[in-house]
Amino acid sequence: MITQRQNDILSVIIELFTQTHEPVGSKLLQNYIASSSATIRNDMAALEKIGLLEKAHTSSGRLPSRQGFQYYVNHLLNLERVDEADVYEVVKAFDFEFFKLEDLLQKASDILAKLTGCTAVALDVEPSNQRLSAFDIVKLSHHDALAVMTFDDSNTVTSQFAIPKNFLDEDLATLSNLVCERFLGQTVMEIHYRIRTEIPQIVQRYFKVTDNVLELFEHIFKEMFVEKLFLSGKENLLRYADVKTYRLFDNNQELALDIRKQFQDEQPYVIRLAEENQQGLKALTQLSYKFLIPYRGFGSLSLMGPVTVDYQRTLGLLSIVSRVLTMKLADFYRYLSSNHYEVN
Repeated sequence: MITQRQNDILSVIIELFTQTHEPVGSKLLQNYIASSSATIRNDMAALEKIGLLEKAHTSSGRLPSRQGFQYYVNHLLNLERVDEADVYEVVKAFDFEFFKLEDLLQKASDILAKLTGCTAVALDVEPSNQRLSAFDIVKLSHHDALAVMTFDDSNTVTSQFAIPKNFLDEDLATLSNLVCERFLGQTVMEIHYRIRTEIPQIVQRYFKVTDNVLELFEHIFKEMFVEKLFLSGKENLLRYADVKTYRLFDNNQELALDIRKQFQDEQPYVIRLAEENQQGLKALTQLSYKFLIPYRGFGSLSLMGPVTVDYQRTLGLLSIVSRVLTMKLADFYRYLSSNHYEVN
């Protein structure tokens, strides 16, 4: 069983090590722990015996082991502790005029990467949970058109397509009416199911040749499943990961899926430490934090870095950015849903 003093010693060693990356000795610990040097050394030896500390080869100091970091994350992190200087930097960074959701999510990712030196990822609401709230087709020329889809009354997705050769303007209008009649108010997953099941029978009532219509449905709505992912500090990976791992971040869809599957139910945050001898994306320590997107659901902010990352400060930064982001988004969606009048 670990005593309170040993918990304190482990916490101080980890917090000092993540700042300096140097072994921590008993003399330095006396500045933080009210005990004799001999007592501290005995506690350090006990922590080393159970695998939470490791002896440094170049000095008498100790280093936190991977198991020690895991224990710290599970038992010793103070979720309410944040750095006032970090709060100031985050609030200052978000003091800018933005015009769309993407601007805010990219800013969140940028500031996290800048302040931590890690790789940051911001994710929008999971696409399959969104509901189609508006749909229209805009004809661009005689040969192509643009499908404009709005999800959750705020998130607009467009899909450009070639107009089938046998299509008239009336056919485009029929297609638009079918979508509005069958899909409005439905989630992305429900729409996907209907395209596979009932739409093949329904289009036969309105179109003489249905193959190109079904392909057109597939083409237009495939954009629904594309993740909105905002990545910053990718080059930071090269300081603590290999080139193969770096290239894994080229696939946004797989990266988003890997981040999402770490969350369970109502869990607000996830900290996943790299396993020993692992390679690839799982070899990175990942810290992820949910944030509320008003009226739509939850997004997430993630940081990927080495096992020796400063967990206390990093989790604090994720918490700060999440709170500021939610406040900014609340104002944004409140503005979108209100009536605006121009005053002359």
